[in-house]
Amino acid sequence: MYHHIKKLMYTVNVGTPDVRFGNMLLEQFGGANGELAAAMQYTIQGWNCVDDLARRDLLLDIGTEELSHLEIVGALIRMHLKPMKEKREAAEADPLVCIAGGGGVSLNNSMGNPWTADYLKITGELDVDLRSNIAAEGRAKIVYERLINHTDDAGTVDALQFLMTREITHMKAFAAALESMEKPPFSIGRLAATPKLVNEYFNASTGDGDEGDTDIKKAPWQTSFGLHPVESPMVGGQGLSNGSVDGVAGYEARGKQDDAQKATTATTVKTVDKKSIPHVENAAQTGRQATMAGETVTSSK
Repeated sequence: MYHHIKKLMYTVNVGTPDVRFGNMLLEQFGGANGELAAAMQYTIQGWNCVDDLARRDLLLDIGTEELSHLEIVGALIRMHLKPMKEKREAAEADPLVCIAGGGGVSLNNSMGNPWTADYLKITGELDVDLRSNIAAEGRAKIVYERLINHTDDAGTVDALQFLMTREITHMKAFAAALESMEKPPFSIGRLAATPKLVNEYFNASTGDGDEGDTDIKKAPWQTSFGLHPVESPMVGGQGLSNGSVDGVAGYEARGKQDDAQKATTATTVKTVDKKSIPHVENAAQTGRQATMAGETVTSSK
């Protein structure tokens, strides 16, 4: 159940309207990194989160706050677009907004493209969704930064600063929710990656470029977390260890992901695609196979 209170989460004051800037603000109303996309993404993730009621509460808290942010952005847009309703010259700044939308907010981005559910990242795998949310907040923070750089109106800057700051607040909350699951950082889903292959960094871009770029050797992203560089057969290297792939490699560590309090509507079925898990001594990560409630884990040697 939703209840609307006729008061903005942050009071908006615009001193000097700027219709062109109002058009730019539409990016945070109906754009890919905007408040509507965030509100829908987190809220739908929350509705689907029947296996972890605590983190469902987090998702619904932040999803609902994002609707309040949408209201703030909408108020900013309306105030900046107000001259469109009074002056022909202002209306000519964006005829689409003026004629089709009446000089108000609409579910379009700053280029006039309609909002789409394709913006939403919802997998139903909680830790994956939390990572998507952290990235989404980061992208929104950057958009607010850039908007601030394009206006000198003090009231507008203050409102955008408020919104930008809340993105970092949400990043902290999502990061804490992910960390508290106590999963290995690269343990995703239920089936483990093939041990040898997973640690091979494929050096696919070689040689020197025209802009001073060159082939990088022994960088942290090539040598950390067990990684090591592998050269392409096209330049005389051994290539990837494709031969190491031999069916399902093992199962992932789940941390506390499956131990949370569940909704009364949650299913006891954890997977409908049970796999026989081989005995692998050098598996990069271990954990518990997805099973039906009470079912024993099978293995083959």
